[in-house]
Amino acid sequence: MKNTPDLIKGSMLVTTSRKPSAKTRALCKLLSRFTASRCISRGKMGMQELLEFAEGESLIVIGEYHGNPGELIFHDDAGKLLFSLRFSEWYSEEIDSYWFPDIEPVLTGKGEIADALESFLHFNRVESDMVGQLPSNSLVMVAGEKEIDFMGGGKSLFKFNNKGFKKY
Repeated sequence: MKNTPDLIKGSMLVTTSRKPSAKTRALCKLLSRFTASRCISRGKMGMQELLEFAEGESLIVIGEYHGNPGELIFHDDAGKLLFSLRFSEWYSEEIDSYWFPDIEPVLTGKGEIADALESFLHFNRVESDMVGQLPSNSLVMVAGEKEIDFMGGGKSLFKFNNKGFKKY
């Protein structure tokens, strides 16, 4: 029933708030491409409908703050709220021409945010000093306490400046 390849262990659904801005829809698509996940605009769907649509997968909801994407809300496959991350975003001009390869991203970083992302996303985790030894087309999520950098081909594609993190 899924029309996306199962490239990543523990795939998921990325969705938007109910009435998303164009920036939020764009971030939803971008985040789903980086993680090889499915992406939908939520529309009028309630949480139960989202979970049915997710078909047993975990769920990331992109929330807004003043019309801009500003929060990621992470739910498990049963809809339980696990953690949330508030942020402001930054995009590189590289993103417009970047082609996302069909490879599994890796995660690097230390701290509570990196640990939470690793347990949710199930990306392989590498030490930061090993990132330079990865293939040149690797997708790398660098998670720190102050920012999360989404890198491709050795360049920063987009970045979240962390404003708050909360575990539930």
